[in-house]
Amino acid sequence: MRACATRVAGGALLLATVLATAAFSSADLPGFRLATTAKAPRARGWVQLSPTMSPFAVAVRRDGRLVYDLEITVHDLPPVAYVGAYKGYEAWLASPNLDLVRRLGTIRNDSTLRGTADWNKFTVIVSAEPATVGDKWTGAIVMVGRSPSSLMQSFADHPFYNSGAPPF
Repeated sequence: MRACATRVAGGALLLATVLATAAFSSADLPGFRLATTAKAPRARGWVQLSPTMSPFAVAVRRDGRLVYDLEITVHDLPPVAYVGAYKGYEAWLASPNLDLVRRLGTIRNDSTLRGTADWNKFTVIVSAEPATVGDKWTGAIVMVGRSPSSLMQSFADHPFYNSGAPPF
């Protein structure tokens, strides 16, 4: 179901946003699994992605990057003391080459942590952390997941695709 509105009172496209968002069930929205490490082999986790609500149907930053809402849910994480001398679990958002990192917050078993992502490709990391949390994880990584877009790669620079003919 799609709706198109060219003009609504006050210039807002609220109707289009509501109808476009309502057309998706949670099963239709993209997401990805959090893989475990040896520190938490029985843990399970899922990151649900959904478009951030906007009166213009698509939320973007000033530089044009799309903004997504994240719902991160974990189950069966071991007691943090089992992992080491840590006080809690934290979730992080990182760029693919890990040069940019944002703390999303403290995460607990059977609860949902909400955050946003405005990078096209990103990684979600769950780590066990000491009482004082810094700008980047320092503790043991227990779960990792990559956004679906992280699996896509351009082969435009590959020699096979230059000029459209095999390199002989």
